[in-house]
Amino acid sequence: MPAEYFLGRAQFFGREFEVNKNVLIPRYDTEVLVIETQKRIKKGDKVLELCTGSGCVAVTLAIYGADVTATDISGPALEVATRNAVKHNVSIDFFQSDMFEKVQGKFGVIVCNPPYIKTSEIGLADPSILHEPRIALDGGADGLEFYRIIAEKAHGYLLENGFLVLEIGFDQAEDVTNILVNCGWQSIKVINDQNGRNRVITCAKSRE
Repeated sequence: MPAEYFLGRAQFFGREFEVNKNVLIPRYDTEVLVIETQKRIKKGDKVLELCTGSGCVAVTLAIYGADVTATDISGPALEVATRNAVKHNVSIDFFQSDMFEKVQGKFGVIVCNPPYIKTSEIGLADPSILHEPRIALDGGADGLEFYRIIAEKAHGYLLENGFLVLEIGFDQAEDVTNILVNCGWQSIKVINDQNGRNRVITCAKSRE
């Protein structure tokens, strides 16, 4: 079992967050997701985070001034996220939703670190992740199920000049790019993590 679950806490962006078996343990690589989102917002901008988990991304963005709405399909995960928001003294609108199912309104940025591991490959590279919630890992047979949902539906929840900021697996940039192109997204960019691996993909509702 990962040490973070024994300790009940993990570090993200230099801050401590509560974690338990209901949420993924925050990864250092996911900090790139926050950095790229911050580049595209200013104080007060409305941001939607899907699949919030522990809330570490939502809380960090709220600390830096974003007006954040965050959703997850898991009620227990949202309980953890809510406690993390209280811990860091930020106000976030959390609610339970299966992706866009209960989302209303429009946002300047939609950010998401979706499940993206192929069903057949969960735990093969790193058996320790078998202790983490499968629902937060399983991206379907090809690992791309949630990118298709986001690419098809996110247009309706973004302002005209809005952006998507998505974490991806290191070997998924080409596949996710093709999904986004086929759904009409513009200005697609792939950003590497600190190890030089593809980690985040951004795109715009309309051409920048």
